[in-house]
Amino acid sequence: MSGVDQAGWNGRKRALPLRDGRSLAFIDAGSGDVPLFLLHGYTDSSRSWSLIESHLARGYRLVMPDLPGHGLSAATTSPRLESFADDMVELVDALGIARFAVVGHSMGAMTALVLAARHPARVTALASICGSVTPGLLAQTTLGAEIAALSDPIDPQSAFLQAWHACARPVDRDFLRWIASEAAATPAASWQALYAMLESANLSRIPEAVRAPLLLLAGEEDSLFGEPHRAALRHAFPNATVEVLAGHSHNPHWESPVLVAAALTDFLAAQPL
Repeated sequence: MSGVDQAGWNGRKRALPLRDGRSLAFIDAGSGDVPLFLLHGYTDSSRSWSLIESHLARGYRLVMPDLPGHGLSAATTSPRLESFADDMVELVDALGIARFAVVGHSMGAMTALVLAARHPARVTALASICGSVTPGLLAQTTLGAEIAALSDPIDPQSAFLQAWHACARPVDRDFLRWIASEAAATPAASWQALYAMLESANLSRIPEAVRAPLLLLAGEEDSLFGEPHRAALRHAFPNATVEVLAGHSHNPHWESPVLVAAALTDFLAAQPL
């Protein structure tokens, strides 16, 4: 057991009314002066950061939103990474934050890259955990067909979700139960719309607009965004700091929160935040 109060996680969230009438849920925590935004992956929520939070909270002000259509945040009618990034800026402005660092996992990493490209003067540093600039490669896998076959209600103990949340190292079981429950509560239509957004996303022009120092952190055994995705990222960002964790999968911050927190803090400590 991690000691994290997973049952109380949603009770910590605040809600921001967005300009278009939707509501964006987020947690604002930590005791540091440097704002650090943590953006979760596809069909997760801010809970994705619950295991690593305590290892980052002393040094940073942690802002952990539920991205649109995830957790307690309302979905957009036509999800796009650009609109996700703009929602984050609306949250940043509502909190009175001028400049900030951002860490993203998977879909959240892609959102973070778009955010840094659209607002280069505001993003001071960027870390991508198991991200991609070539999500279209997913079309070469069976994942799209598996997601297209989903229908409501989704069973949190289904073989699909067990495989979806499978990790290379042991992960806190209580955390995984809550993560699976939230993913199962996401309507099948939302799974499908969000996946279509990812598979069709064109990030080819993003690298040239990103000015922030970048950490590319990945799991060597990532079966979703494996070596072809990692190679494309290295090619797109030749000056990035690269760290590949042996024996870790697509969710290294779940598998080894202390190790990942150390990698993040070491990288961020070297940047002029």
